[in-house]
Amino acid sequence: MPKAAHRLRWILSLATAVLLAGQVRAEVGIVTEAPGDDVQTVKTDRGWMVPYTETIPGTDATFEMVPVAGGFVHQDVGAEGEEPALVEVELPPYWIGKTEVTWAEYRPYMDLNQAYAQIQQLATLEADGDAAAAIQKAPHLAKKLSMKRAVDAATIEVDAVTAPTALYDPSSTYESGEEPELPAVTMTPFAARQYTKWLSSLVGRDYRLPSEAEWFRAAAADDYAEPADLDAVAWYTDNADYVAHPVGEKEPNAWGLYDMLGNAAELVLDGVYAEGREAPSGRRLTWAEAVAWPRKGDSRIAKGGFYDAEADTVTLTARLVTEDSDWKASDPNLPASPWWYTDFPATGVGFRVVRPLDPIPDDIRAKVWDAEEESVARAVTERLREGRGKLGPIGADLPAVLQELGSPELKKLMK
Repeated sequence: MPKAAHRLRWILSLATAVLLAGQVRAEVGIVTEAPGDDVQTVKTDRGWMVPYTETIPGTDATFEMVPVAGGFVHQDVGAEGEEPALVEVELPPYWIGKTEVTWAEYRPYMDLNQAYAQIQQLATLEADGDAAAAIQKAPHLAKKLSMKRAVDAATIEVDAVTAPTALYDPSSTYESGEEPELPAVTMTPFAARQYTKWLSSLVGRDYRLPSEAEWFRAAAADDYAEPADLDAVAWYTDNADYVAHPVGEKEPNAWGLYDMLGNAAELVLDGVYAEGREAPSGRRLTWAEAVAWPRKGDSRIAKGGFYDAEADTVTLTARLVTEDSDWKASDPNLPASPWWYTDFPATGVGFRVVRPLDPIPDDIRAKVWDAEEESVARAVTERLREGRGKLGPIGADLPAVLQELGSPELKKLMK
């Protein structure tokens, strides 16, 4: 692995090891008294898990999370195109997004590219002495710049996330429109993971992509049967008019989750092993053991089908497998963007988030949030070297920093 790519992986691995360390985790979404029967709840030894609304700090964007009871599901670990080889997976309870992540939620993460550029510009100005007075009036910004200088000196970022570069061709990404209530699409699995890392740091609760097993349990609800009336629950090629639609317009499933099938296919943590995996016998797998953690060259899985998919691929078990070379065919960058796809069917691929009841174990934080293979790390490193990508600090004080970046005094300095 090139030295720069190795260093990036080291930086991001270190970041995941200490991210959120020492933060107080409020038990948002848990109540001590049983709610009414009209509320989707899950009983635990800490109380009842209930639906809740999360607000992305510093924005008006909100999303709803719904609890899913722990249980057992069967997952296929066989080779693609061959007879299923099923293993039993034991899932602890978790919350999952009521809808797919929307543009309203994803845009603040996209905006980090410009925000980090401003922070870098102010750091340069402060070093020359021109911005010292203005920065002294912005305590959160001064703290963030102090952190950045220390990080730059040590080439280590303890709570860093990569901000996606600007879209190369917005007309492709926004093929269905860019209204806030539409599902966000065309991000790569790496970008989706980084989004969940950014979100986790901002709110102090762990968010991530679902595993394939978790996605299946949430989508199947209690009966594990395909819907009797696909038109009622899903946007797909027969009814969508070739575009995505605002989330939550179709009927929810039995657990109150919308668009689990259709509208946007949803990325999960799992990759695809063309040769399949050995199915252990005599025991159930934990959720983490069941994940097909991506390896070098493995494609990734998106579940549920999308607005231009045929009915036989808008099912609980169907997989849409990523094809990086085809999905980035129009990208003129070398190497191609690690954050964005440019081509169909990626225009119909998004994701939804999961929050586990217990924090993500330290030994898999990097797997859950960061670059999972060398080619992605190299591509990110190259963007950072060229200044087109940004690696920046995150944390609970970031919204205050961004607000101060918009102050008249600081805007004047950056003209």
